Amino acid sequence: MVRYSRHMTEKFTSIRDELIERSSGLTRSELKVVRVLVDNYPLAVTGSMSSLARQAHVSDPTVMRAVSKLGFENYQELKAAILEELDDGRFSPLRVLQGKDARSFRSDEVHNMFLEGIIANLQTMHDGYLPPNFHGAMELLGRRRRYVYCLGGRSSKHLAGLLQGHLIQARSGVFHIGGGPADLIDLLADFTENDTLAVFDYRRYQEDIIAFARSAYERGVRILLFTDMWQSPIAAFANVTLSAPIATISPFDTLIPGLAQIEALFAAIMADPESRVQERLEDIERVRRKL
Repeated sequence: MVRYSRHMTEKFTSIRDELIERSSGLTRSELKVVRVLVDNYPLAVTGSMSSLARQAHVSDPTVMRAVSKLGFENYQELKAAILEELDDGRFSPLRVLQGKDARSFRSDEVHNMFLEGIIANLQTMHDGYLPPNFHGAMELLGRRRRYVYCLGGRSSKHLAGLLQGHLIQARSGVFHIGGGPADLIDLLADFTENDTLAVFDYRRYQEDIIAFARSAYERGVRILLFTDMWQSPIAAFANVTLSAPIATISPFDTLIPGLAQIEALFAAIMADPESRVQERLEDIERVRRKL
């Protein structure tokens, strides 16, 4: 049996093409798995193997057999290969720009086209709303755990700062993490199982952010992940994951859906009678009047 290897992808546009190329010898049930993978590429592997089985209306063992025949040792290897493909420059701004129709960026329609794409992203997020995830995020952020730390990557650090700026009005003990790798290592020593790490990691995923989140998790910290529909590797161990569609006609992904998630969470926390937000705001106003 031909097994998956990195160099194989060079013959095809993506792993999606490999799946199609290798599907000729599969059974009817196994082909259902390939159909879901191809039709929903790469989103179909963002969940568990059982989730993929449910989408294909087959059993877990059928998924395992299909994945093996497609050249992967197991489902996790398939998932890791697709995530590696996403992180391997395929979605860098330059590569995305090269794949765009240049007329889209010279047209007088670009303003409306961009906004329509944002609206579609927000609608997708609205339609995919999962109450347990949202309520879990509220629990991690709003109920007074010892501390909440907010961390973002190259572009998403601004969202982490906004989250901290909002939350500090509703509760104490909220910090925006900055600094270099050495500062992050020092901070890990202070983390306890009572703390929450709200981390933003969108494609292309950052190894340093992933490693820091994993180390925090191993110390018992609760992890709230904000990521895209493909999902950062942090999703494998996060306590709560909030995903958002981020693709636009621009070569750069949009952070607007992530911002909408932050503001929706803040609005819900402000309305939560158990959060004692009014007491906090009254105290803040008393301090302001004295300045």
